[in-house]
Amino acid sequence: MGQANFAQAATELQLAAASEDDGTYRTLERLERIILDHKPHTPDEAVAMLDVIIPDVSAGGRSDGRDVKALCSIRSMLTGI
Repeated sequence: MGQANFAQAATELQLAAASEDDGTYRTLERLERIILDHKPHTPDEAVAMLDVIIPDVSAGGRSDGRDVKALCSIRSMLTGI
């Protein structure tokens, strides 16, 4: 996945989260999948991923395991710094 797609998804997620439109749930799910499946390359990307992961984990975690996979990706990125 390209950096532009990740950055765009992170921006769109913030906008969609503020919306109360009926179709927002599907949009949020799609954007979260893009963000959580991303391999971070910078600390800013890792923070954007954590912004999605933390509420998921606080609510008991995702059933698809993407939150744990994303945490592993963040750890791998941080190990390489």
